[in-house]
Amino acid sequence: MIEVKINICNQRIREMKISGHALYAPHGEDLVCAGASSIGTGLLNALDILVPNSCKLILKDYILIQVVEDSEVVQTILRTGLIQLETISEQYGNYLKVIKQEV
Repeated sequence: MIEVKINICNQRIREMKISGHALYAPHGEDLVCAGASSIGTGLLNALDILVPNSCKLILKDYILIQVVEDSEVVQTILRTGLIQLETISEQYGNYLKVIKQEV
């Protein structure tokens, strides 16, 4: 299962971590994994290009985004990604789970 962990403080996203494997289909055919990976990579690229140095960005066997300098642009990008991931979760909830926690 892919887990999307969101840390929220005062209704603002502070951190997003995408990790795990969907195991929806065989390697190379897993649309859930491909969708989540595309959204995560798109978030990293958008933050890096549109608001450089605003977030700590890590791409390893997981994706981690930590907000360093918050702004409305950063929040809009993160919320857009969250909506996209939640949309996948609505259809494929057995393979992708979004976990929000107030910190």
